[in-house]
Amino acid sequence: MNMLEQTDNQNRDDMKRVGAKLRQLMELSRDPEYDRYLAQMMRDLESHRATPFQVEREAERSYRQYQERIKQLPKAAKQPGRNMEFKIGMHVFSLIGAILVLTAFVIFGFNFLNGMGQGLCLYGAALSLVILSELFIRRKIKSFSGITTGIGIGGLYIANITNYLILHTINETAAMAVTLVIAVGTTFLCRKRGLTLVRIISLLGCYICFLFIRGFETELNFLTAVIMLLTINIVNIVFQNRESNTAEHVVHLTACMILTIILTGLAWREGIHAVYLAFYVVTSFIFISFLSLKEGTKRQALFVLCCVGNGLCIFLLFLIGNAGPGVLTQPEAALFVHGTIEVMVLVVCSVVFLLWNKVDGRRWTQLYYWAAASLLAGSFSGNQWEIIVTLALVLFGVKIFAAHREVIALDCIVVTWTGMVGIWLADSRYCWILAGALFLSVFRIRHMHLYHQMIVTVSILLIWYSQCIYYLQRELGWPAGWFYPVSAGILLILFLLFNHLPYLKNKIQLPYNIANVALLAVYCLGVWRCNSYIFSSAIMVIGAISIIVMFRSRYGMGILRKNLVLAAFLAYCTLTGHYESPVIVSILLMLIAFGCVGAGFKRNDKVERVCGLVLAAFVCLKLALYDFSEVESLYRVIVCLIVGIAALMISFIYVQLEKKNMDYAEKR
Repeated sequence: MNMLEQTDNQNRDDMKRVGAKLRQLMELSRDPEYDRYLAQMMRDLESHRATPFQVEREAERSYRQYQERIKQLPKAAKQPGRNMEFKIGMHVFSLIGAILVLTAFVIFGFNFLNGMGQGLCLYGAALSLVILSELFIRRKIKSFSGITTGIGIGGLYIANITNYLILHTINETAAMAVTLVIAVGTTFLCRKRGLTLVRIISLLGCYICFLFIRGFETELNFLTAVIMLLTINIVNIVFQNRESNTAEHVVHLTACMILTIILTGLAWREGIHAVYLAFYVVTSFIFISFLSLKEGTKRQALFVLCCVGNGLCIFLLFLIGNAGPGVLTQPEAALFVHGTIEVMVLVVCSVVFLLWNKVDGRRWTQLYYWAAASLLAGSFSGNQWEIIVTLALVLFGVKIFAAHREVIALDCIVVTWTGMVGIWLADSRYCWILAGALFLSVFRIRHMHLYHQMIVTVSILLIWYSQCIYYLQRELGWPAGWFYPVSAGILLILFLLFNHLPYLKNKIQLPYNIANVALLAVYCLGVWRCNSYIFSSAIMVIGAISIIVMFRSRYGMGILRKNLVLAAFLAYCTLTGHYESPVIVSILLMLIAFGCVGAGFKRNDKVERVCGLVLAAFVCLKLALYDFSEVESLYRVIVCLIVGIAALMISFIYVQLEKKNMDYAEKR
């Protein structure tokens, strides 16, 4: 069985290694045919139609052929200076010119047209330019026809938006239908002709039109515009050109991010409800996520830019969910907005996560997106139950995947965030729900165990401290002294828990154990400030149990003469316990001395016996010089009786020891 598991693990590692190599070759490749061949090899590898060894060997052979083809290219293609000059002259200035022409078209349509006939003429003018470009200009100057076709398609988008939002000549259904027709037609034309420049110019034309919109007037208009944008973006991703390159996607992604910021700000100022704003930002999140899924896996730089774009969307969702229109003044609306954001982001991230290649570790970014959106949307709510439920769902949701190395950073962040919010909510009793969630989370610790142990311990202790100060003491009038024994008890429980969890059994626990003991010592030494024998007695019991349990070799803290440490601790607690009568102090000290002597005989340790005798002598001296002058006759009788019995028992133990020694000597 172990051999089979080792074989499976080796096979998975080989698949990951070969898959990473194929993705690297895709990034290096500049040949569409070679890209398709590498993609086919990736599918063969994932479907197990070819072994990792076969795929790796074929990849090396095909890459050598690819390098030979590159070497045989004409010399003109290897002159970067001349290529750069032509690229700037052809592409950059074509984009600049197209943008200016389309901008003029937008300004003309927004300011100088006011009737249905004029609005329909916009469609005719743009469509005529597309037809003219494809039928006549393409025959004469093929490369320049892509620019004019792109301007014409961009004009169609502008005409459609102008007729809907400015001239109001068409309704919502017609606007979305025309948008879909234009997007599908453009995609068909670009895929058939391989016109990347047409796609870029048409998209920029659509985006430029939205930049000149002064307002949406109604939320329905805004929602329709959002759906139009989503349709255009998704169609351009799903049905992209075969020769699509990184530059095209970078331009599209950058334009989408800029437009998202501008339109969100415009709709915010106009008072569009936060739900609609959140829906719009989520549509941009959908576009960026699917672009990352489709192209980011092959282009690392594009994947990084997609991560930046998604981070921007999450930040906008945070602003909308906590300060958007209708959120600050309506708690119910705020709760609905937060829930809508979390559900929509969860659905998008789940779909992309399931569609992503399972071997690719970058798919785990979807979990980061969902956690970030949920934490930022729900942690700053005015509803404490919403905060608690959101944090608990995110914490346990991340813990489900805690075994994966890609989630290590997120796991640490979420645990820390939960602890901080729990401390922030410590002025109410609800903070204990988060403390309980942190406690339960320790059963899913898989990596960075020392970090998680420290964070959970410190968070629970700070929550308990804040609860004592801000709630139990002020609201309920509980004595503040309970802070010390309860804190010591929490440390003891966590110590035992962390040292006996199955997944932490073989981990190095000594640093945490030492820190735990140090904190416990601080609480035990600080209890004297309470001036109460009740708290001193409680800490005495808990501290004694802790010393007996913790200082053992199995925890890496075995020490010599543990009984002396225990006796010293008990003596300290007795002397600083603020007991009302010195009789109680003498009785306790004599019992400690008797325990030292008894333990010394049991362990055959002379040092422990001598310490017990010294302590017993001190008690007798204290009894004679101090106790009799401070207490009444009844208490004198009691203390003399108890201390005397303890002294007699010590004497009896020594008598028995001497008898055993004599019997042993006679036998020899």
